[in-house]
Amino acid sequence: MALNLNTPALDDKPTTKAETRLEYINRSLAVLHSESTLDIAYYLLRELEILNRQKVSASQRLQALDTYKPILVKTAQSLADVYTNASLPLQDKAKLAANATELLWLELGYGYKLALIDLQNQLIKLGTEKNSARAIHQAMHAISEQAMVCYQTYAAPPEHIWSDLHQLYICATQLDLQNFSQNLNVENAPASATTNPAISIENNYKIALLMSLADTKHIAQHDIRLIADYLTYHVERAVITNATPEAISNSTFLISLESNKQPSIYRSQKESPNPTSHMLLHTIDLIRAIHDDLNLLQNQQLPSNGSIPSIAKRDDYISLLTYLIKHWGVTPTRFYHRSSKNGDIELVSGIFAIHKVSSDIIKETSKQEGLQHKIQKTTPSHWQILNISATGMSIKRHPTAKKNIQIGSLLGIKTKSEQAWSLGVVRWVSCGNHEKLEIGVELISPNAECAIAVINDMEQDEMVLLLPAIIATKQLASLVAPIGTYKAARSLTLLNNNESKHVILTKLIERSSHFERMQYSVIS
Repeated sequence: MALNLNTPALDDKPTTKAETRLEYINRSLAVLHSESTLDIAYYLLRELEILNRQKVSASQRLQALDTYKPILVKTAQSLADVYTNASLPLQDKAKLAANATELLWLELGYGYKLALIDLQNQLIKLGTEKNSARAIHQAMHAISEQAMVCYQTYAAPPEHIWSDLHQLYICATQLDLQNFSQNLNVENAPASATTNPAISIENNYKIALLMSLADTKHIAQHDIRLIADYLTYHVERAVITNATPEAISNSTFLISLESNKQPSIYRSQKESPNPTSHMLLHTIDLIRAIHDDLNLLQNQQLPSNGSIPSIAKRDDYISLLTYLIKHWGVTPTRFYHRSSKNGDIELVSGIFAIHKVSSDIIKETSKQEGLQHKIQKTTPSHWQILNISATGMSIKRHPTAKKNIQIGSLLGIKTKSEQAWSLGVVRWVSCGNHEKLEIGVELISPNAECAIAVINDMEQDEMVLLLPAIIATKQLASLVAPIGTYKAARSLTLLNNNESKHVILTKLIERSSHFERMQYSVIS
């Protein structure tokens, strides 16, 4: 097939000749250990930009790229630690790290795609299969990692990513190379994994497809990589087949090979697929495997296949696997209609900020002095309402609003005409250029009371929020507290409105990276 991959134009008369001598490349890389991570990234970018914009033989290009890749992977992972733990929208340091990482993977992908094009344009292709397989595999991996940066920063991946991935997969199948396997990079494996599965070209392609179907704007930044790592152990159970009209299922997705589009739900298609330009991705067996792992976790066991590290937080993985089952199996349906609404809303983030704007109950007592440093001056940010439903809303950040949003953040929100602060949780995030940020907020309570929790087996009191029961939705009264507060049958004393009551914690409703929400019973 004729490849029309996204690559830079080649300069017939470059001013600087690309370095392809491996001994010189290795010598230059060896002295970079004392440089900062960002400086190393910029050095690699300069060298790759030179290499990817002039004619070099396919074998020389592949050898040079393979030499650069180990340090590029290590550098990209160090930079990822900066932006995957940052609040949104990204501030200067995190933004530089994300941009550099995306460019590193872009340039690495350029190089392997250029090598593949040269290999396919040779008149005599005898003996080129191994190099073609390497080029396809590594190009697909680099493109997938570029998309990963977009997922972890809640930005839309460039459209050409899908066109390139589809073409690379078609090329592999035509050359009968789809089962070529390779360990892409050991560093991406889960921390305590006993094995690092070699990934075939087809499985690499399926991971990219499944990551797009995971709807990552609903997932915390650090959990997005966990999904990709987890998939390496089960991706073989997802199956790609030819498109047939009778294969309608909740666990089937349509791949449009001649498009710039990610896969879509097969049952939503109005027309029958074209067998020459469409394929199907079936996830039913993958869902069964995830169910098996989920059952083990719920029974306080770990899967023996190494897919979940022994040091992992089991509750986090239980939530994550439940989410994946919904998105790769039965597609979620929205039950409430969203209507457009204009207007501004005030917003604060976190239990401590909600306390500050809602209450003055923090007193200068000896045991509560430790809480004082947590209560800083809090000024609500202004956001714009985009649309609203019975259970939530989507809102857009004003340019002057604080940069303190993450998936799972607890929010206090209200309009200027309202007296009470409603409580919501950030469920999805979408970032754009120029610090544009839109978020989806699920409303969990129309109001909350501020209280102090005195916990016998903890050194310091905690600020908590008391959520009322809502009869209409059969929602019981609950308590929102910092992470680490919940323990089954833990007793504590709640100080609120100059009164105290003793309660016992009965059930954990939700735990995010920022708070715990739990039910409780009053003892006295």
